[in-house]
Amino acid sequence: MFGGYCAEKLFRLGATSALRILVLDAGGVLFPSHIQNLPQQLGGNVGGPRYLRTRDDTSGTQNVIWGMPWISNEAFPGLAYCFGGRSLFWGGWSPALTDADLANWPAEIVTYLKSPGGYAHTAQEIGAATTTDFITQSALYNALFNGITGAIPLDGINDVKEAPLAVQGAAPRSGLFAFDKFSSAPFMMDALRSDVATNTAYGDQSRRIFVVPRVQVHRLNVTGSTVTSLDLSVDGTRTTQPVAPGCAVILANGTIEATRLALESLGVGSQQFGSPRLGNLMAHLRSNITVRIRRSALGLNAVPSDLETVALIVRGSALGRQFHFQVTAASLAGPNPEKNMWSMVPDIDVIDSLLTNQDQTWVSVTFRPIGEMEDQRSINNIDPSRSWIDLSSESDQWGMRRAYVHLVPTQNDLALWAAMDKAAFDLALALAKSAADIEYWNAPANQWQPTRPQPDSNGKGFWQDRLGTTHHEAGPLFMGPAGSAITDVNSRFQGILNAYVAGPAAFPTLGSANPSLTALSLTRRVATAISNAGSAASAPGFAPLSLAPADWLMVKQPNSPASMIHYGSVMETVGWYGLYWYIKEQFGNFELSVDWRISRREENSGIYIRIPAANVANALQQADAMGHEIQIDQRGYDSATNTEGHLLKVTGAIYKLQAPSMSTTVPIGVWSNFLIEANGPRIRVTLNGQLVNDYQSSRQQVGYIALQAHDYLSRTQFRNLQIKKLP
Repeated sequence: MFGGYCAEKLFRLGATSALRILVLDAGGVLFPSHIQNLPQQLGGNVGGPRYLRTRDDTSGTQNVIWGMPWISNEAFPGLAYCFGGRSLFWGGWSPALTDADLANWPAEIVTYLKSPGGYAHTAQEIGAATTTDFITQSALYNALFNGITGAIPLDGINDVKEAPLAVQGAAPRSGLFAFDKFSSAPFMMDALRSDVATNTAYGDQSRRIFVVPRVQVHRLNVTGSTVTSLDLSVDGTRTTQPVAPGCAVILANGTIEATRLALESLGVGSQQFGSPRLGNLMAHLRSNITVRIRRSALGLNAVPSDLETVALIVRGSALGRQFHFQVTAASLAGPNPEKNMWSMVPDIDVIDSLLTNQDQTWVSVTFRPIGEMEDQRSINNIDPSRSWIDLSSESDQWGMRRAYVHLVPTQNDLALWAAMDKAAFDLALALAKSAADIEYWNAPANQWQPTRPQPDSNGKGFWQDRLGTTHHEAGPLFMGPAGSAITDVNSRFQGILNAYVAGPAAFPTLGSANPSLTALSLTRRVATAISNAGSAASAPGFAPLSLAPADWLMVKQPNSPASMIHYGSVMETVGWYGLYWYIKEQFGNFELSVDWRISRREENSGIYIRIPAANVANALQQADAMGHEIQIDQRGYDSATNTEGHLLKVTGAIYKLQAPSMSTTVPIGVWSNFLIEANGPRIRVTLNGQLVNDYQSSRQQVGYIALQAHDYLSRTQFRNLQIKKLP
């Protein structure tokens, strides 16, 4: 869910720096959007596995998209291994964390979430900002809202609001189309299609975002403080993928699997974690209490005049912690008020049929209490009786250790669970006003009963869900100060320079709210931090060259299609032969700093200095004859002999004038830097901090700067062009 969203944000935010994104997805492409945005009959059984597992057995039947990456003391339904992940199936509830929920979060994060770029931005983006554009404010809606409001305060219940559902019934502004229920799949697909459309004329070499399906990441390999490669299986075949210097790696594959990778990869028992297991694992305490109340008790007409599907959020507190109820209701006699709420209805005749079949006697209401588990924010001395994650002795099909998930409620958790369940039952009775006007759904018996259900001798109610079945797991990679947290306030792993996590795994505490709105907001913060990291400040004494297209001119050979793509702060050569002249100013003595990057060994380009004006006769030939080209060519290719290894034509050479003094091989796809000093007759070239050429020139000492577009296969990129004028 959060990986798709993060990839799209990196694509948009990184446009001006030509940021490139590779998405490795464990599954394939399943649906282009949330299943409830699709025709009703597709919903079926694709929402999850048909059994829960605690070990790697072969019993039961599971849907093919749901992977089972861990074992646990609790039975888990697994992960949605598919394009867009959990966002194709989630319920859409998107409340913000309250001040009480955020009490133990870093102050910087609290400020960010409350800023216009935090919760407010995300809520508008996913459709949760305008809460009544999806749910009709019917007579039933008003009856429930007024009834609950009239019952407050009631046993810790203190607030009722319209449901913050990530469903758009109307576009938030002109020109922005509604997407109905939010999922990250359309976001990422739009980024992919935009990338293809933009680069139609230039080919895949200029593409900025790729998705590779059916890739299972096994381990991150760390050298020093940097992730340098990934062990993975591509469509079942094991391989190792190098990670280029300067590349960020983001774990966005769910709380449990991201934690497994962290334990497997980033230093079990080492300075990073201090323990072979990670604590602070939290899930939500969740119940499903369903009742039906007579319409007459709610003051409603016998015949519904609207399609009555209602959603509200009710907040409360007990025992010093927060909880909330998801309240859903419909004019049905059966126990599933959500039956018609989420499905896309394709035509008005279906609406009329649903309206006709509404019950004239009963309203079915589900109260879904959700409360937070206690946190355990420690990287040492993890209480083994609390919730935690480590690596099991069980291996998956690739021979990698699965995560073992130990998820248990504390006594305080159990007390909160009982208190919020009691509050839900009390609220239901307060709405009905009389015990004669309410019935309770007994799921094990598959029937309604007139008496309020009671927990068993252990205090467990049949209406209470298993821990972890909400897919709200959070916290083991929690953020905070160095030395006392696993990640920092940008969700980057402490002690690792280029590894981040996106999703609820980085939450310090869980809070009572569904985690998606908060996790999406933090994911956008991760993307912003990574995008901003590519922006270099000018070194002392240096000033950036203007990148305005009006200050540059492409001079090319006859019939040549040479041009330069501008990605904001990055320029990329296209086509054969031409020089991209900086025509705004010419320079005498100076230092020029330029970052450059090649995408294949066969690329050829160069940086020209002290060349004549672009408007002189035979400008290209004059640039070669009178100026100096600092060469970029890993092969040292000579077209006259069709051979490689010519030292006067290799990277770092002053073309045809002087070879570099040492090897100048650089990694493909990685930014390198030339510092070119021209001072009188002396020209010095420094590559990535190493002096590689020191030349005494007899050519002109004043002129212009240009970048070379050499051939179709060369797509060299340049950025951070900065100059310091010397006396």
